[in-house]
Amino acid sequence: MVSPQPNQITDWEEALHQIRNHSDDLTRDLTAAQFNWRPAPDRWSVGECFDHLAIATGLMLSKIRPVIDRGQVEGVMGSPPFRYGMMGGWFVRMIETPPRPGKRSMPSPKNFVPPSGMPKAEVMARYHSVLADLRLALERSHGLALDKLRAASAAQGGSWLRFNLAAWFAAAIAHLRRHLAQARRVTETAGFPGS
Repeated sequence: MVSPQPNQITDWEEALHQIRNHSDDLTRDLTAAQFNWRPAPDRWSVGECFDHLAIATGLMLSKIRPVIDRGQVEGVMGSPPFRYGMMGGWFVRMIETPPRPGKRSMPSPKNFVPPSGMPKAEVMARYHSVLADLRLALERSHGLALDKLRAASAAQGGSWLRFNLAAWFAAAIAHLRRHLAQARRVTETAGFPGS
């Protein structure tokens, strides 16, 4: 019997569902003070982690949606598994790898940096909206050749960086996991209010 090929889109959809559940579990009972507490002046609060994810994912989707539309119109069809390409694979691995203890993580592009002290309800509503948009983009991608459709980065100054949609989707999921883990570490840091 031949084993079925992995379906990356289905895997990303399941990962997205788990990320949303874990995000809600983490933030549900946080007070405003806990949500906006920073472990250090140069480190983000839980709220800033989630706002950053909403901003970055939303901007990425603004680049991806027109490419999905074009792929559907032009009939650029294919089936998984999809390769990310050499640079796309490097990018996904870089995002997926957690920062080493004591090392500064990579700096965020200026247009991905969140404001501080935003209300929890506003941040989480924006975050949930972007997760729903990402889920819809994944649903609309079934049947497309995600390794043959390319989009530019939404990062300020990074429009020269172009990956296929498979790499962008994989990087988006990795990015969500990365900052969800960062937000969880904030709640486990000495000095966290109420701990």
